[in-house]
Amino acid sequence: MDALHGCVKSVLPFLRLPRELRDQVYNHALSIPDRRSDRALRIERRNLKHFRPSAAALLLVLHHEYFLLNRQIALEALEALLKSHTVFLSCGPFVLKSLLEVVENHEPGKQWLTWLRAIELDWVTFPDLRMYPPDRTQGRDEWWFKAADEAYDNEEVDVDYIRGAAYDSHFDEHDHTGGYYDDNFYDPSDAALYPSYQHQVPALNPNAAANDISTLFNHNPFQDAEETYHPATASTAEDLTTKLDLLVEMEVAPLFSYLSTSTFPSLASITLPLYFISRESFFHRRNSRPGYTLPLKVRYWVHVAFQAFQLLHAGALSEVRIKYMPWDIWASMDSCDDLHRMVERGVWFNDPETDGEGGEREHEGEAFQCVWAMLVEKGLCTGQKGTRMGLAARIRLVKWDGEMDSYRVGDELEVVFTKEAPAAPTDTKVLAEMGGRT
Repeated sequence: MDALHGCVKSVLPFLRLPRELRDQVYNHALSIPDRRSDRALRIERRNLKHFRPSAAALLLVLHHEYFLLNRQIALEALEALLKSHTVFLSCGPFVLKSLLEVVENHEPGKQWLTWLRAIELDWVTFPDLRMYPPDRTQGRDEWWFKAADEAYDNEEVDVDYIRGAAYDSHFDEHDHTGGYYDDNFYDPSDAALYPSYQHQVPALNPNAAANDISTLFNHNPFQDAEETYHPATASTAEDLTTKLDLLVEMEVAPLFSYLSTSTFPSLASITLPLYFISRESFFHRRNSRPGYTLPLKVRYWVHVAFQAFQLLHAGALSEVRIKYMPWDIWASMDSCDDLHRMVERGVWFNDPETDGEGGEREHEGEAFQCVWAMLVEKGLCTGQKGTRMGLAARIRLVKWDGEMDSYRVGDELEVVFTKEAPAAPTDTKVLAEMGGRT
């Protein structure tokens, strides 16, 4: 009863339904495929600065805005999402870990994280590792292009030809808003938004621009930073691999250590992508970059898969789901990977006759083979002509449905890895054990 106006505040009709029916509505809404692109569903670094834990704020960051009707609906929908659905998390590992820690430090948020059952990882704003980590000396944004800008600070220019001037605003990458926002350039002076690393000056190839035809278009169409380097440049691949190792050490490994703690007692499933490249790219990269056949970002996901399999082996997870997808449209048209054959024969690649040198599957499943090789180095993945690490794998071919909104083209595989159940004892073993106890 409103004492001032003498009227009863109305209750949202939806909340008059029994909780069981409301949960059915939440689960149905969450089961509808989201046709927005992965880029539209990303979590950004600037969210860390403005995020204040609440059910509504968390749903907003996770792009489930349609539940923001009132606080009760938001809380009930969040519970349904975390308990019964896979939460899509597209951001860097440091941003994700920081966001989860903010939620954990909020008293109700600690309970929310105990509900979390399944997550899917992605990272559409993967950084250019030539500029990783950024220089934050004295709190300044010392990116590689700043040095060139400072050389012309005292020169007059016609602002009519400068992007942003016509719109009475500054560059979006400096304002941190709008279409030119870059997640990896956001406020580097704020130490809370980046890992605490020792400064390393980014090493640039002085011949890169001269040998990169993409500079003619003021846009780099290549997703792989390695492509912008001249092939003759010494140790380019090694330098980027060192940066990748640094990224894994400082961001990926701490995230998975955090996910294995008691903060997430219900976490049972992690989904992540792996990619296959086109046949032409495969052999070109294999010959020009021995040891670096896969693009840099694909190698990043190989490291993430390695971390996930370690958790599965340790019993911290019940399953690891891999979405094995074409890297680009060329990979979907012609690659070394026969997806139908992989469904039939598996993704273990430990049969020397068919998977070794000269075998019919020698060049198939390169990303999986890299994951297994990393696990072998740790002594976790041994054996031939069978499973690995005592795992079972269910493989399903997912046909492309013709949907273009997600910017994905081509068939893919869904591979679900679980721990293989121990074989039931035979009658002979049971009798032998009974005889031994008498």
